[in-house]
Amino acid sequence: MASMPSSLSLPCLAIHRDLGRSTTTVLLSVPEKKVVATGADVDGVIAPALANKTILPTARGYVLSRDPASLATFLYSPQSRRKIDLPPLAIDQDLLRHGAHCLLSDEPTDPSCVVLLVEPDATFVWHLRLGGDGDQAGWQRHEYDIGSQVYDEDDEKHPAWIGKTVIRQIAACRGKFYFNPTSTELGVIDFSAGPPAFSSIPAGCPDEGEFAVVARTFLVESEEELYMVNLLMDEADMNTYTGLSVYVMDFERTRWRMVGDLGGRTFLMSPVYVGASCESGRLRGDCVYVVRPMSRELHVFDVRDGSIETHKLQDAPFSNKGFWVLPTSF
Repeated sequence: MASMPSSLSLPCLAIHRDLGRSTTTVLLSVPEKKVVATGADVDGVIAPALANKTILPTARGYVLSRDPASLATFLYSPQSRRKIDLPPLAIDQDLLRHGAHCLLSDEPTDPSCVVLLVEPDATFVWHLRLGGDGDQAGWQRHEYDIGSQVYDEDDEKHPAWIGKTVIRQIAACRGKFYFNPTSTELGVIDFSAGPPAFSSIPAGCPDEGEFAVVARTFLVESEEELYMVNLLMDEADMNTYTGLSVYVMDFERTRWRMVGDLGGRTFLMSPVYVGASCESGRLRGDCVYVVRPMSRELHVFDVRDGSIETHKLQDAPFSNKGFWVLPTSF
């Protein structure tokens, strides 16, 4: 393959395979739906963020990168190649590889920015304030308790059981973190006073029936507004999307309000990871793009007319980790 230019047209799609001993990444152009970089070409374009590192994307375009051997950890912008060194992150490698969320409360150039890691399937978060000193200079691990719930295994050998509720959907907005929306409330994590303070706010929905529909939910920050995207599925076939509904949070009335467009912007989703928003650029405005790396599919939902398009990513390798490489402000 010919050498890649020093920059890419962003956003683009990264299909990442982390096999423990080695990692490989393929970059795809979304408009063309084809591979534009593999192997050493990827390393040449966005090194050193992905080369033999464990990485977590963020909605602000930076990726959190950690060397599994040395534990060296940093934030990296594939667009500007800006690197922000962080204290070593002594977290179990498997937690990073299998669905941990990474979020930034603000731009990482802001000393008040909090880096938040949410462990998958466990009631722990890791946090770091970039401008912290003393006891707040390194990564802190915090166990939370936001209640319990019934988990239905839907299996005769594994009946329903009650366990601690864990954070599934989360987004950063206006310096705070919001998580796990229901038809009545929305969780909040606030770092303004130092340690993480967990609470909730009322969050009614004008059409509570939407919550009864089988759906995958994402929270997305866009221009300091908090959105909730419900991807609706066929209850008879959980692999088939039937539509979506999008809401914006009215913080004054503490209610979700349904919207019919995204203000010309594009929302980008990938199962397991947080959703993101960006200028449409070469993508379609007022649309939600959802990648499904295991089935090598890309779904495009038009929020205005409700249409759904499904595109096969024939050149993409099989992988369970697909994420978006996004532009950054700095």
